[in-house]
Amino acid sequence: MDRSLFTQAAIAVVCVLFAVLLRPHVCHAQFDLEKVKKKAEKELKRDSDDRNESRDDERSPVPEAAVPSPEAQQQMGGADGGDAGEMLTKAYHAIRPLLDINSVYGGMLSDKREAQNFYDKCRTADYPNNREVAERAIEMNPDLKRTESFKIDDIMTKFPAHFDELIREYLIREINAAIELAYAEKAKGASRAGAALEAAEAALLTADGVLICAPGNTQVQQLRADAAAAAESMGASLASAVYTGDFHRENAGRIVFASAPITPGQEDPSAMRDAFAAGDRIYGMMYFKGTYSEVTGGSNIAYTKMLVDGNEMVSYNFKLDAAAGKASTLKSEVVPDTAESTTRGALIFTEKLKDISPRRHTITIRTTDDYNNTIAEGSFSLDCSGGLDRVAEVYRQLEEKKLAGVELPAPAMRNAALEKQMIAALGEWNETPLKVIITDRDWTIQHHPVTGAIVSRTINTTTVFKKADGGCRMFEISFRQQYTGSGYGSAQQYGVGDSADVLCSKVK
Repeated sequence: MDRSLFTQAAIAVVCVLFAVLLRPHVCHAQFDLEKVKKKAEKELKRDSDDRNESRDDERSPVPEAAVPSPEAQQQMGGADGGDAGEMLTKAYHAIRPLLDINSVYGGMLSDKREAQNFYDKCRTADYPNNREVAERAIEMNPDLKRTESFKIDDIMTKFPAHFDELIREYLIREINAAIELAYAEKAKGASRAGAALEAAEAALLTADGVLICAPGNTQVQQLRADAAAAAESMGASLASAVYTGDFHRENAGRIVFASAPITPGQEDPSAMRDAFAAGDRIYGMMYFKGTYSEVTGGSNIAYTKMLVDGNEMVSYNFKLDAAAGKASTLKSEVVPDTAESTTRGALIFTEKLKDISPRRHTITIRTTDDYNNTIAEGSFSLDCSGGLDRVAEVYRQLEEKKLAGVELPAPAMRNAALEKQMIAALGEWNETPLKVIITDRDWTIQHHPVTGAIVSRTINTTTVFKKADGGCRMFEISFRQQYTGSGYGSAQQYGVGDSADVLCSKVK
């Protein structure tokens, strides 16, 4: 509504009100309408001014927040208080894993895996830099001192005191213990050179981790120098005791490839390749940083994977005996000459490679220990654009070679009538049973567990089936005959064990 119209209406209302109130007294006083009108206008104006002043107070600007310094603004890069909070939180989570370490048991960090884990935590914590990040975040948003006080306290106050205590109580002790272990292992002779180097490297990792977060600690700086000297000494010992030559030392921890078999200690570096066509022969050699037994932590068990363009296609495990575990290299055939091939991996690799798409691929072979730590790895490109017939043929020949070494067991019992019963009992199989070979000399009698009465008898066999694809496969199958009170019933399938393909020509 227009203000002048509002004022006029208000004056009219006041005038009418006064007229009504004064009507009983008109006989005693003269009512001056004009005077009343002026008085009402004056009161209305005063009231209007009061209201305007009140509204002006409500619209008064809130005091401006503190403006970050130019340096903070540059660090902020246009960030707001929310970004400052995120910066603080990231810094807090970075140092938190080290804050959670309350103790270290004796000898723990002499294990290189544990030392690596500790080093990784220190690298993530990166305390000097993350402290600066926290300080910038507080400068950008001072209100964090109120809303995130516990994070600030952990970063600024608790962490330096906590980490200093860890150093004094545990970490200096652990670095010294790892260095001593390295020299003790070295003294045991060449067979322990790899273990000696691992202990020295564990000491070095722990010292480096400490110095990331406490770079000014002079005692750890000296220990770091001692650990480095130990690692250098152990490395030299390892080179003479474990490495087969300069090529091995330069490629320790790697798998290298060539188109002809590689002989450790006699390598021709110019013959090594990182690119092949699908029709090429491909041989690999694993070079370890210690003996096979050492790099597998004494288990002698390792796992080999094949990745095609980063996707795992093959994974199998293997175990070497104690004698083979002393070697520091291991042959790895990918697409070999089938007549000379001796590895299980070649059959597994070619079975998958024969079916990949006809284009260029990156093939990675990786061998790990029980803890999935890589002990050797290598990659090469494989151009399959010309087709994969050669790979498929290598696989076929390797499969035949494998089957040629599979023999049927000799029978321990011959009983034509019983064998016929057994074949009749296998009628529900999809494959066609060809031959039953009884591998037990006699039946095993089954007794009731409470009464001891005869219940049944069982016997084991190797039974050969004809597969749908025309090949043959043998299964370990046991049969059972129920006791009738006066004899035994017909043979029925009881259990199925291991199986393996076999050449049909060996089934007679």
